[in-house]
Amino acid sequence: MVDWDNLRMFLAAVRAGNYTAAAKRLRIDRTTVGRRLDRLEHQLGVPLFAQSEEGYYPTAAGRRALEVADQMEQLMDGLAAELGNGAVAKRGHLRLAVAAELGAELMADLAAFATIRPDVQMTILSSADPAESVVQRKSDIGLCLADQRPDHLRGRRIGTLRQAGYAAKGYLARGAGGGAVQEQEWIRCSGWSHLPVMRRWDAMFPDDVRVAAYVDSWSALRSAVEQEIGAAFLWTFVADRCADLVRIAPLDETVGVDLWVLARDDVPMDRPLRAFMDDITVRLHARIGAAAGG
Repeated sequence: MVDWDNLRMFLAAVRAGNYTAAAKRLRIDRTTVGRRLDRLEHQLGVPLFAQSEEGYYPTAAGRRALEVADQMEQLMDGLAAELGNGAVAKRGHLRLAVAAELGAELMADLAAFATIRPDVQMTILSSADPAESVVQRKSDIGLCLADQRPDHLRGRRIGTLRQAGYAAKGYLARGAGGGAVQEQEWIRCSGWSHLPVMRRWDAMFPDDVRVAAYVDSWSALRSAVEQEIGAAFLWTFVADRCADLVRIAPLDETVGVDLWVLARDDVPMDRPLRAFMDDITVRLHARIGAAAGG
């Protein structure tokens, strides 16, 4: 007979990435986790982990055991909620990686989730590559910018983010860049920027474009436009809602990148992760979709 506590520890170990992290989450010592998983493998009669150059990963039998453990956990949670015994729910923790090109533009959406789910504590990390952060287990889930879903990850495509040229009303009123779009002074991304989407934007400029300044982050790019230093390509879902910004270049439908919410495909979702993915998908899809017609 398989012990549920052993399955629960196996689930925690896979989600955490290693025995030490699982022990910390479960508030037990590492040797106990290892002993329980050895016992589980003995009960099932098959190995649950295999080793590669990248570390340990669940075997086919391990993946099946994870599916069952995840289903059992959901049933146990549902039973506890149905009985409503008044017990205080244990606070969950979620490590979230957000694409650095989005700056703080999604913080209001994250705050809205935190308001409705005070039982979930978030650690929010800005990352040049959120997908890689998730693959390497530095984060549980990522808000990623990618043309297609990366390998070894699962999740949902929220929508396509697009860019267009913008300038501040005060900058245009001064006539600083002349009348034509090609005569504007543009804010460009510095050549050593580590952000792939910003490098993509910068590649659209011709060599002879007039340059007002170089920046290396989304927040600096938007701030430079707002402070009337010059014009720049900005996210339409952000800039179109800024009263002091004016779109000065038409939207190019061929220029855009998809926003995804992604997690590892070999790790069952726990309650915080599942709740976040459901909430943020609906929230951001509505927000981005409203701006898609731009």
